[in-house]
Amino acid sequence: MPLQSFTFDHPPIALWPLLDFYQQPTSRSERPEPSHEYRDHDVLHENRSLPFLVSALIQMVPTLGPQTHTRWPSSPPSMSFDHLAIASAWLKSFKSALASHDAATVARSFLPTGWLRDILVFSWTNRTLEGRERIVEYIAPRLQRAAIAQIALDTRPNRGSEHNPQTGMVGAGFTFETALGNGEGCVQLAATPGGNWLALTVFMTLSDLRGYEEKGPEEGVYGGHTLAWADVARERREKIEKDPYVLIIGAGQTGLNVAARFKQMDIPALVVEKNERVGDNWRERYPTLTLHSIKTHSSMLYQPFHHDWPVFSPRDKLADWLEQYPSTHDLVIWTKSHPLPTPSYSRDTKRWTITIDRAGTRVTLSPAHIVIAAGTLGAPRYPIIANPSVFRGITLHAAHYHGAAPFADKRVIVIGAANSAADICQDLVFHNAASVTMVQRSSTCVVSAKTARVLMQRVWPEDVAVETSDFKANATPLKLMKRLLSAREKEMWEAERETHRGLREAGMKLNMGVDGSGPFPLQFERFGGFWLDVGCAALIRDEKVKIKQGVEAARFTEDTLVFTDGSALPADVVIYATAYESTRDTMRALFSDAIIDQTSELWGIDEEGELRGCYRASGHPGLRFAAGNFAVSRFASKQIAIEIKAIQLGLLEEV
Repeated sequence: MPLQSFTFDHPPIALWPLLDFYQQPTSRSERPEPSHEYRDHDVLHENRSLPFLVSALIQMVPTLGPQTHTRWPSSPPSMSFDHLAIASAWLKSFKSALASHDAATVARSFLPTGWLRDILVFSWTNRTLEGRERIVEYIAPRLQRAAIAQIALDTRPNRGSEHNPQTGMVGAGFTFETALGNGEGCVQLAATPGGNWLALTVFMTLSDLRGYEEKGPEEGVYGGHTLAWADVARERREKIEKDPYVLIIGAGQTGLNVAARFKQMDIPALVVEKNERVGDNWRERYPTLTLHSIKTHSSMLYQPFHHDWPVFSPRDKLADWLEQYPSTHDLVIWTKSHPLPTPSYSRDTKRWTITIDRAGTRVTLSPAHIVIAAGTLGAPRYPIIANPSVFRGITLHAAHYHGAAPFADKRVIVIGAANSAADICQDLVFHNAASVTMVQRSSTCVVSAKTARVLMQRVWPEDVAVETSDFKANATPLKLMKRLLSAREKEMWEAERETHRGLREAGMKLNMGVDGSGPFPLQFERFGGFWLDVGCAALIRDEKVKIKQGVEAARFTEDTLVFTDGSALPADVVIYATAYESTRDTMRALFSDAIIDQTSELWGIDEEGELRGCYRASGHPGLRFAAGNFAVSRFASKQIAIEIKAIQLGLLEEV
């Protein structure tokens, strides 16, 4: 399994704190031009305002097109006003526009370059529309059917109207009803030169199907005190095991979050996990592993970590936490179990036929849906290097790296220069490898742990409910986030100046992400390409980790690795930190090409900036993928649950 590392799942859409962080005074020192060559892949592992991440866009709005390179104002506009009145007035106007069922009228609530992000409100998927014309085109045939009404300011903590004095923008959360259920949303308002307040972004999501809301806690008394809980639980479990409506493949954090959401929405789900124990996918990683993401970001659905839990979760504590989760939430899990090739789907019955190897016993099931939650990353990807059989040393992929102890006094080469490579190199040095060399084939985006921790604590603060932080972290379109971050590229370079100095002196090439947008969008576009530095940069600076830059490994000899420039390094161990295949492709062996070819690509972003293939219809009926880390699955599990519940109720038909 890949090494876990830092992740800012989903656009950090309380992004204005991030932008504000990078708006600190900077010097005019030169910074290198970013390189846009990306091959070193890898897994990425106190403000309370609403996401006014569009800092200072009041002056940028008229020219915020895709090709525009804009300058941020040097100081925010000076304004004094009643933000509650502004938000309320806009919501009243927006409510009236929606009631008119006229798409053009609705679009005039937005800036000409405004954005609408929709999850299950106007259509049974997630979409992002930029500009009034696209918004009109999208909502026009759907507006009347959606029947949006009862729009009101959200009065829950940290959801109401707020003003960001640094940007002059006003944000507000709101609630609403649709023909099918209840929804929630938020808007970010900017003042036009004429003094009107219009939406730069509107986010709307269906939060519940009416009459089928999440159940919440049970009373805890069964049969008028005549039934024992153990008997009730056993009967429920047996019923699900006999006829699950959904089969979830994988009991990592994603599979567990999805299963817990399904249980709350009364969707019978069985989870199968190939390992002996839940949490083993973490226990099998190297012993010193600790999450690089803070505990609020990495908590499980419905069960935040307790107060004295470490800020960064150690491997074994996290594994044990995951192991208790199914029992705490009454989930039905089969461990030591895996599906066998090849499941078949009947378009007549709308059911699968799939056989599970349950600890050596074959069990055939007929679920209506299969959710693949087996990780975003599939099988390890190996570079092609000539003459591997002549090498007398050890070769292994980072997926199979379980710690540095066996490699003490060994000469180790690590191919790759993203997060796993950095973690492995650091581990090897601390466990007395004779030499450690990192092979960087192109360039890498490197950010310090200090920077990342500050930003994550602003987006997922401890004194705000995690579900509120998740909501805010999904409200701003990824494409807009990238443009805003690109405008702060110089400041991002400056923030990492000290970290980068030693890396450059050692010969590393650095970039600041695609289009200068930094590391955060990379996880959505490539699920890798950067590392969060927790000490490896200092080891490189101190020459405890050597850098071999700009070459590929070409061939092995008995005791060396020869590169494409003709140079060679002596080696006892070669570790490939060289990425993974897509889970989608790995699943071909189980489902067949005929089925997987009907599904969309998995991960990366589509032309609108939405994640591809995750938590929505895959292209094949009854088959969905769930991927990403803790925060992604916590939030997006609601979307996949509502979709499947709607199919179960006959509100949505898959073809």
